[in-house]
Amino acid sequence: MAATVHPEVQSLEILGVRVHRLSMHEALTRLESLLDENKFHQVVTLGVEMIMHAQQDAEYRELVNQADLVVPDSAGVVWASRRCAYPLAERVPGVDLIPRLATLPSGRKPRLFLLGASPGVAEAAAAALEQRFGVEVAGTMHGYFKDDQEAIAAVNASRADILLAALGFPRQEKWMQRHAAELGVRVGIGVGGSLDVYAGKVQRAPGWMCSLGLEWFYRLVRQPSRFTRMLAIPRFMLQVVRKGAEGARAL
Repeated sequence: MAATVHPEVQSLEILGVRVHRLSMHEALTRLESLLDENKFHQVVTLGVEMIMHAQQDAEYRELVNQADLVVPDSAGVVWASRRCAYPLAERVPGVDLIPRLATLPSGRKPRLFLLGASPGVAEAAAAALEQRFGVEVAGTMHGYFKDDQEAIAAVNASRADILLAALGFPRQEKWMQRHAAELGVRVGIGVGGSLDVYAGKVQRAPGWMCSLGLEWFYRLVRQPSRFTRMLAIPRFMLQVVRKGAEGARAL
């Protein structure tokens, strides 16, 4: 398990899936730099279920490993990094990243487009984000669209800087990668069920449970239908323990 972590190490792989070693502030600074480049950049908020899915989906694993920014969304990812002797600074959950996009480190205020969730959810989330945090929302659209071009046209017409795609993984990441050349935004971030939280449709775990890494347990109690999906967590932990330091490597 012994390993040396050098200051220049900026990312690592956990079970073959890459994640950047950045704090929330550093991630926001990196994200802001991506906005200065005239092309589309993909940002992945990485959770345990996504790492386990990547074990069986080579296309998805390659997509994550080639993303411009991959942040540790879940406590399990941070736990694994520490177990493998390459500790991540902290969690950078997508749900916490969103309100911080209201004002970036330089004072810049990007325009966001919210895409995904059930009809009405994106609009409700937009209203809450604007009122509570001063986030500038340029447009919204639900995730039940049948025509990709319709969604792309809506995003581009809004002249947004950042696309928040709440389509669920792996759809949200694959959709953005597939249409990267057509999207007019500079940054696309997969945010899973985050819009449901801000719309008030799903209640987030209390702060003390989040700080203890028990948010997954709270979600399971509130949504027992997630039990099958949650089985990915013990499988992930078992693989990390079995592989030890060999399960992670600095990049």
